[in-house]
Amino acid sequence: MNRVTIWKLSTACIALLALAACSGGSDNSERQVARPATKTAAVAGKPQPAPVQKSPGKITAPIEFEYSIVGNPIVGQQVRVNLQISTPLNDRAITMNYRVNDLGSMTFPESQLQIVTVLPLADATVRSQQITVVPQREGRLYLIVSAEVETDGGTMMRSMSIPIQVGSAPRETTAMGELVEGTDGEMGISMPALEP
Repeated sequence: MNRVTIWKLSTACIALLALAACSGGSDNSERQVARPATKTAAVAGKPQPAPVQKSPGKITAPIEFEYSIVGNPIVGQQVRVNLQISTPLNDRAITMNYRVNDLGSMTFPESQLQIVTVLPLADATVRSQQITVVPQREGRLYLIVSAEVETDGGTMMRSMSIPIQVGSAPRETTAMGELVEGTDGEMGISMPALEP
């Protein structure tokens, strides 16, 4: 009796599988592609998660810089930096800001403005500026250039650090912590804790 029941169930399963295979023929491939997702959702009994949206990335101001340093920088003598600024917003003014983080490394001569408004040009896509600085010591020094432009979404700014190598002195590096040996024998830098 049990063998007959198992045989009937087996026959019924084979018939259902054959019927399912025939009804899902190759005449409608779109339905076959969509069917597994629906079946998975029904089996899981849970709603499908929303599709993951890709981040557009960091939004930056539509401004590009190119620079060149004129001559060989020497301590105490003026150095000129030629700057090319390009933007697709040709009809907008660009506000330029020049600064030095380490005031002991470079200064600006009195004739050099540190905030300049560069007006749009009728037929040019690239605007030029020349910045003059006076190095106060040898090594690698940095001039910070920032450009600000008004876009349809508001004011946007882009900054760039221009390295200026003065003399033959190597670039100075300063350690942020103390070099110590760890419990496993490897060397590492111990950083001081910051107070809140």
